Amino acid sequence: MATNQAFENFGPRIQLLAPASQNIASGAVLLFGKGTKAIACVAENAQNTTLPPYDSNSGYITVQTTGAVNVSVKGQTQSSPSAGAAINRGDAVYADGGTFDATSGITYGSTLDGDSNGTFFGIALDPVAAGATTTIRVLLKNAPC
Repeated sequence: MATNQAFENFGPRIQLLAPASQNIASGAVLLFGKGTKAIACVAENAQNTTLPPYDSNSGYITVQTTGAVNVSVKGQTQSSPSAGAAINRGDAVYADGGTFDATSGITYGSTLDGDSNGTFFGIALDPVAAGATTTIRVLLKNAPC
């Protein structure tokens, strides 16, 4: 289970090739694929852990693709220039920016916020004040409802 998982869900966990030369931490926000069909996910365990599911011999990590996770979300609807706006329960949360690794197909290092120019990541289960950055529960977009 990811260290930031809010609810247990026995749904899909998949193994993905890890981005080269990156240490992905447990709970890191990741996108697999590009555009509107990208899969929102979080890393299960840090790559530098001695516990599964990271296999240092294969270079693969296991990611959680369903359920609700505790992640840092910024209360803004525009990243540049920043335009603070509250995020309410039930509002869409988007992943903005980050680095896309073409070999693994993973985008890492994204900021989560309310900017609809980003990639839809999930639904806020808790509020975020305008301009604040807060750890809240987010229901991943892939979660069955």
